[in-house]
Amino acid sequence: MRRLLRIRRDGLARRALLPVAACVLAAVTWGAQVYVWATDTPATVPAGLTYVRTDGYATRFQAWGPVTARPVVLVHGAFESVATWVPVATRLARTVHVEAYDLEGYGYTEHVGPYTTESMALQLAGFLAARHLVHPVLVGHSLGAGVIARFVLDHPGQAAGVVFLDGDGLSVAYPGSSIPGHVPEPFRTALYRGMVRSDALVSTVFGLACGPGCPTLTPQQLDAVRRPLLVAGAEQALIGLSSRPVVGVTPAELGRIRSPALPALVVFGADDPEFSSGAPARTAARIGAPPPTVIARCGHLSLWSHPAQVARAIDTFVTGPVRSSRPT
Repeated sequence: MRRLLRIRRDGLARRALLPVAACVLAAVTWGAQVYVWATDTPATVPAGLTYVRTDGYATRFQAWGPVTARPVVLVHGAFESVATWVPVATRLARTVHVEAYDLEGYGYTEHVGPYTTESMALQLAGFLAARHLVHPVLVGHSLGAGVIARFVLDHPGQAAGVVFLDGDGLSVAYPGSSIPGHVPEPFRTALYRGMVRSDALVSTVFGLACGPGCPTLTPQQLDAVRRPLLVAGAEQALIGLSSRPVVGVTPAELGRIRSPALPALVVFGADDPEFSSGAPARTAARIGAPPPTVIARCGHLSLWSHPAQVARAIDTFVTGPVRSSRPT
């Protein structure tokens, strides 16, 4: 009898909690929706940016250095933009002509999918053609290494050399990467905007990726990192990108890059949390590069934390193996 009473009592308690849970869910949903409405105005795109048409859409780019010098094209990584390259580009511009652009789905380039390795390689091809850049050295950071790997496989003979910076060029699917695409609205948008609009969170994530010795972001630098993530179309593009494997090629395809006609260089931070300690040497072996350049006390964003060392490695590569392998 006591057991029967306890079962009935528990059943009544559960039924009583259902309306409470429904009210809590409704309140949370309403709060998320109100936040989405309150933050529904996209960030403005800075004035004075330069664009070029690539495959039917506008690609934002920036150029430095004498146009008569050997061209070097910089391809950024995930959640980055042209701004991430500025410390390296300004140093390289003393000796070479440098151009960097925003990959589709990132920065201030028009947000036009499908955001695949192949489409990003086509964007690179379109950019080189539109900018009349012949036999450039291609430098890819992180995800950008996968982009240039796909490009040189699909367009052999067009690059004078490749540099993999903090990236192995391989495609990989991280566990749980598809979760954002399954979070219902308005929670997904509210969560995205709340995270991106948090100064503390953005600065912390950037610092962890950047690694030891990384300078603290100034307010202007923080805005340069965050603003592209809040412009029109950025949310949908980044959610779409997060649901796919990281842009790159297979190990077998990467091995096909190896060629005496294509000088290669690998540069990594010694404390890069994204890769194992053996990744730089394995990557160099796969693409036929000499032993990698490893920068001490450096994380995943070597182009930001150690721009002088990165620029020096690229400049030495351009004026050494690349110059001796191809006519200027």
